[in-house]
Amino acid sequence: MTASDGSLVARRRRERVAVWVVGLLVVAATVGVGWAATPYHDARGSVAAVEAQSGVTVDRTDAGGYVLRPTGADTDTGLVFYPGARVHPDAYVGSLAALASEAGVTVVIPKLPLNLAVVDYGLASTGLRSHAAERAIATHESVDDWYVGGHSLGGAMACQYAAGNEDVSGLVLYGSYCDVDVSDRADLAVLSVVGESDTVLNRAAYEDSLANLPTSARVAVLPGVNHTQFGTYVGQDAPSGTTFETAHDRLNAVAVPWFQNETETVRLARTGIAG
Repeated sequence: MTASDGSLVARRRRERVAVWVVGLLVVAATVGVGWAATPYHDARGSVAAVEAQSGVTVDRTDAGGYVLRPTGADTDTGLVFYPGARVHPDAYVGSLAALASEAGVTVVIPKLPLNLAVVDYGLASTGLRSHAAERAIATHESVDDWYVGGHSLGGAMACQYAAGNEDVSGLVLYGSYCDVDVSDRADLAVLSVVGESDTVLNRAAYEDSLANLPTSARVAVLPGVNHTQFGTYVGQDAPSGTTFETAHDRLNAVAVPWFQNETETVRLARTGIAG
């Protein structure tokens, strides 16, 4: 074999390897997209149950998300709630309904690209589309005070959004943590709730991240609540031994009065009574 023959063989071998590498990358990307595109759904029939409630109006958006409103009442407070990674918006209708019916909040649960808040945030950061929160805020012009929040990865991306948008009144974290520093935002109301039985949450990262929150943040740990019980889906965490109904009661015993207090504080400030 001549030197030129050896060079040709080596080049062809490199080409075959390159073809295999590209093929493997395509397969990996396809599997990744398929994985992200098969989200966890509501496993409790919660959407129909909430639709049957008299105090909540449930609207489905064209994009596949949900909007929860207090029935027959105007509201000037809104929450854009980002689902956790690979979780469909329908899995949060049941756990968030009380914020509409009892706290008078318009709750927007957007459907995110590939069911990943980080993809939505990345696309918005590159200018390819607007943030889900921005689209929701623009759609609901009657709402004056907006909060952003989310579950798990959704909460982390909500924190990123709040850090860069001073017109956001507050941040709500469910089974999540803030990995950017917003501790100097005295104007940012923050609610952080985690489950004691959550085995998905990175507990060390969560504990470290508490320093990123303002000192006024309301932090709560719910006994007997796991990661999936911030929604109504299963399969991502070990069973906690607590029913979904009890878990949501414990969650909303914290979240509803927090929102009610925040709403009243804003109302008093606007009328010049506060302070």
